Amino acid sequence: MFVGLGGCASTGNVVGFEQSHLNVPIRMLVMESPASIEPGRLQPVFAPDIKPGLPASAGLIAQGEKHAQEYALASMLEALDKQARLDVINPPAEESRTIDKIAGKKFASAITQDEADWLRATTGADALLRFGITDCGLTPKSWRDGYIAFEVTSTLAIAGAIAYSGSAAAKAAGSAYLVQEGVEESAESYAGFWALDVVSRPVRIKAELVRLNPVATVWETSDTGLSDVSLSRLTRKVASIERNNQLDQSTNHAVRDVVSDLSAAMEKIK
Repeated sequence: MFVGLGGCASTGNVVGFEQSHLNVPIRMLVMESPASIEPGRLQPVFAPDIKPGLPASAGLIAQGEKHAQEYALASMLEALDKQARLDVINPPAEESRTIDKIAGKKFASAITQDEADWLRATTGADALLRFGITDCGLTPKSWRDGYIAFEVTSTLAIAGAIAYSGSAAAKAAGSAYLVQEGVEESAESYAGFWALDVVSRPVRIKAELVRLNPVATVWETSDTGLSDVSLSRLTRKVASIERNNQLDQSTNHAVRDVVSDLSAAMEKIK
């Protein structure tokens, strides 16, 4: 189930480029948004043996997050360089301050038309690929929420069947079952997520392609990469070097799947 969840979930067909880009690549800027991850979720990833809140813990988290951002950007540029229908533009160095300001917007904040016009006039770009890391080393919250919702729905159905007779005893039994199963399923699911975290260190990346004239998000996707699987990690202490290699591998897998999904969408342009 987890491997299936790791696949791309995309929307959009890269519309808006049909007439002007039949035979030429789309000129595109690439911007990495700040990682949208709560520091508390990174504690068990980058500083598992240090008490939360200590300077040493904060330093390791900041260092790990910085590396994750840099590695993801390098992987993305490398993967995009192999796409014939995309021409990645290097922004002018003299405009780096303004470009960094736009790139520093949270992924949830849309690019305005004024920003899009400035980017287009300054760089000659037709589109902007924005991406960001939403989960690093831990199973995405959406997986957990989806699993719990499924289990609660199933439990409610069974509890309802127990209480269907309408008797007070049956209703009491149904309520007791609901409480017990809810606690057990939640515990079991989180234990399973912990195992997946340790074994494969999931990294989730979200991306969108923004047309600049007029500004609009024309394609978006998300993918969760998983590292190689070694079950022995469940029974031994995983060294930081091995863990970091896992994170890099998961990031690389997620990036390549995102670019592959974008390439497939580009092929639909007629």
